[in-house]
Amino acid sequence: MMKKIFAALLPMIIVGCQSTTPPDWYIVETVNDPSYIYSVGEGRSLNLAKKSALSQINEQLWTQVDSSFTKDDRFRQINDSSLSYENVKSTVNAKSAQLTLIGTEYLRSEQNDIAYYVQARVKRDNVKSQIESELSQIESNAEAQLKNLSHQDTLTWWLENNDLEDELSELYVRIGILSTMNENGANEITYLPKLVATVDQVKSSIFVYIKPDANDKKSAAFVAEKFSAVCINTTTKMSQSVSHILTMNSDYRKNKVGDAFITTKVTELSLKNNKGQTLSTSEVISTGNSVSNFKFSHEGAERHFSAQIEEKGIWPSLGLQKI
Repeated sequence: MMKKIFAALLPMIIVGCQSTTPPDWYIVETVNDPSYIYSVGEGRSLNLAKKSALSQINEQLWTQVDSSFTKDDRFRQINDSSLSYENVKSTVNAKSAQLTLIGTEYLRSEQNDIAYYVQARVKRDNVKSQIESELSQIESNAEAQLKNLSHQDTLTWWLENNDLEDELSELYVRIGILSTMNENGANEITYLPKLVATVDQVKSSIFVYIKPDANDKKSAAFVAEKFSAVCINTTTKMSQSVSHILTMNSDYRKNKVGDAFITTKVTELSLKNNKGQTLSTSEVISTGNSVSNFKFSHEGAERHFSAQIEEKGIWPSLGLQKI
């Protein structure tokens, strides 16, 4: 009988003896050190605890940037019209916790019955060197893209470079971090702002002539709408200002099965630049059916064509993948 009672109480005894208190060093705030940034982390595994500690270091870096960022107009001048500080503030905070800090040391680690605890630190000079290196890489990438424009089609180049918000965010935050480490003016930023301005210039020069066949004007009008949605200008007439030509060749195949009138539309899309270089070719197959006549099934095929372009997006539909 006593054995049964002891067996029943044993799980309660074990639970009651569990250690759930964090170590003292985890709770005590680390003294501010001019040479290092310290943090602690907690997690259900050692790896998660380390990730938590890294996030805390990054949080400290961002908090310092956040408190001083708006005081320095130099950051907004990088590209005032394209990305404001408020945009950065709303998107980068979470991203900053994902920065991988090289040379992080884990000074202490301890485990109790519910969690792992670690103490980490990283040398401030290491952070400076890493940020400077990353800024240099951002500038190098921007310089390379600017050079690519001289031997690349303007539309495909624009597709590769038209969304620079992530690059600008990374630039802002890294400059901000350096500024909190008394490194104002340590890095000259030239190529990324120039790339942003060039992207806008190239976009304004893109003018697409949409050339449908006689039976495909409705679909051509829909394609023009999709270009307009991404702020690319189109025309239905050829002129010297045209930079690209989109040819739409459609084959309407009619078939009657029982009482159903069926139209299958095969549309070949060919995009060339004004130098005659073919940039992409694609094919869209759409169908429509009606119990009345081929006119309605023809309209159904056009609607199906439009629905596919809507679902895929204009660039994949043309055989171009927006980067």
